[in-house]
Amino acid sequence: MKKLILALALAASSITFYSCNKMDLDLAPEDYFASGSFWKTPDQVKGAMIGIHSQLRNAQNVLWHLGEIRGGTLRDGTSFTGTASLNSSSLIIQDFRESNPGYSSWAGLYSQIFQINNFIYQVESAGYLSESEKGYFLGQAYGLRAFYYFNLFRTWGRVPLIADAKAANQTPTSAEEAYAPRSKTEKETLDFIKQDIAKSIASFKDDYTIRNQKAQWSLAATQMLKTEVYLWSAKVNIDGQAPSTSIQDLQTAKAAVEAVIPKFTLVNDFANVFATASSASNKGNAETIFTLRYQFGEATNFFGNFLYAQSDDISGYVDDKGNPIPADPLKISNTGIIRYEYKYSLYQLFDAADSRANVTFLNFNKGSQHAIIMRKFLGTLVEGVRSYSDDYPIYRLSDAYLLLAEIKNKLGQDPTQEIMMVRNRAYKGAAPQFVNGGFEANELAIFYERTKEFVSEGKRWFDLRRMQDGSGKPLVFRKDLNLVGVLDDNDLQRHKILWPIDLGTLSADPTLNGDQNIGYPGT
Repeated sequence: MKKLILALALAASSITFYSCNKMDLDLAPEDYFASGSFWKTPDQVKGAMIGIHSQLRNAQNVLWHLGEIRGGTLRDGTSFTGTASLNSSSLIIQDFRESNPGYSSWAGLYSQIFQINNFIYQVESAGYLSESEKGYFLGQAYGLRAFYYFNLFRTWGRVPLIADAKAANQTPTSAEEAYAPRSKTEKETLDFIKQDIAKSIASFKDDYTIRNQKAQWSLAATQMLKTEVYLWSAKVNIDGQAPSTSIQDLQTAKAAVEAVIPKFTLVNDFANVFATASSASNKGNAETIFTLRYQFGEATNFFGNFLYAQSDDISGYVDDKGNPIPADPLKISNTGIIRYEYKYSLYQLFDAADSRANVTFLNFNKGSQHAIIMRKFLGTLVEGVRSYSDDYPIYRLSDAYLLLAEIKNKLGQDPTQEIMMVRNRAYKGAAPQFVNGGFEANELAIFYERTKEFVSEGKRWFDLRRMQDGSGKPLVFRKDLNLVGVLDDNDLQRHKILWPIDLGTLSADPTLNGDQNIGYPGT
C-alpha cells in the first residue's frame, strides 16, 4: 500500500534556520496505515511505541529551540574563538517576521501527532491486548500527544487540533483532504490538552510503573505535564484575558506535582545527574522522571554544536581559578565549530560555591576577555572519539520541586522547603538560606534558581513567559532585571510572545485562510 504523508508534515524537516535529523516515520512495513500485516500482536504494539519515542528523540533539536533559543542567555554573532554562530542569531535577538518565522510547517511536529493518533486508533480496538496493557499504552499515547500539543500551544497559540486517525483505513486522494484549520481560540487548544491529560491519567489507572529506565512516557510524566499545563492556565493570559480560575488551576497543579515528588529522589551530586553517557548506571537515575535516551552507536544529541573546534587557538586563557587552560581541555576530539554559545553573564549568576557552575560550563579568561563553553551533555570518549550520547531530560525531580515552589508562592504559601531542596544539593549542603519575602522577590528567586538548574534543558523561554512580577506582568517583559526580559512591552514587540506562522504553510493550506498571529501579517 502506498505510504501516506500528511499534508501538515510535508515539510517536516523543512526548517528555516536549523537542520534536523530525518524523521523516521517507518514504524512498520509499507501497509502500516492499514491493518493488513501489522497491529496483530502485543510485541508489534510495543515496537510502535518505541518508534513513537524514537520520533520524539528526533525532535530534541526542535524542543530545545522552542524552549531555549529565545531565553536571552545566548550570544549572537561571533564566539570568543572567532567562529560565527549566525544560523540562530536572528532568533536570539527576537527578529521574527512572516518572512523569518524560525520554523516552518509547525516545526514538523504533526507527523509525530499523526503517528500517535493512529496508535490510539489501533490500540483502542486491539482485542489481543489485556486491559492493563491497553490502558498503559493509551496512557502513554494520550500523554505524549498532550505534550506535543502543549509545545505547539506555547509557541503558536491557536493550532490545528487533529485527534482522529481517519487515515488509518483510507489514503487521501489529495493533500487538501488532510488540511485542518486552527482552533478558534487559545482556550479551545488548552482545553483539548487538558482533556488528553485526563484521558492519559484515567488510562494508566494509577499504574506508576516506569519502563526502559525512564525513557518511555509514564503516569509520572503525565502528572508533570499536568502540573505545567495547569500552572500555565493559572498564570498566563489566554486569548488576551487574565485567568479566571487561577486558584482552582493552582490547586490542580499542586496536587499533580505532589503525587510525583515522593516517588523520586534527588541525586546527591549535581554532576552525576548528567553523567549518563560515561556511566550506564546513571541512565534513568533516581532523579529522572522522563528522559530522551541516547546510546552510543544508536543516536547522538546535538550538543556538539556548543563546543569549540579542536583546532581553535585558546592559548593564554585561564579558568575560574587562574589555572592555564590546555589545548582541547574538554578532549572534544572533533573538528566542529561553535554554533551556540552562552553569555558570560549567565556564568556570573552562580556563586563560587555553587557546584552547578563548573558542571555546566568551562569558563575562559584572558585579561578582560571572558567566555564560557558548555560542558553539560558532553558525552564520553569511545576509542578516542567523543560520542554525544548523554540523555536529554524532559522532567526530573528538581523541576518538580521548583514548580511546587512556584505554585506555593502564587497561592501565598511559603516555598522555602522546595527551594532549599534544590539549592542544598547544588551547594553540597552549604547553601545560602532562602528568605521568604513577598511574591515578586520569591518569584524572582525561583526563576533564577531555575535558570541555574536547567541550563539548556529547554525551559528558559517558557519560564519567562509564565513567571510574573508583582503586577502580574510576565518576566519576558522585565528588561530592567539582569538576564530576564527579552521583549519590550509595547505594540512593536508584545505580539512576539507567539511565533509567526510561515508564509509557505499559510499559502499552502486553504483552511488557514491567511490566519496569521496578530502583529505579523505583512512583515
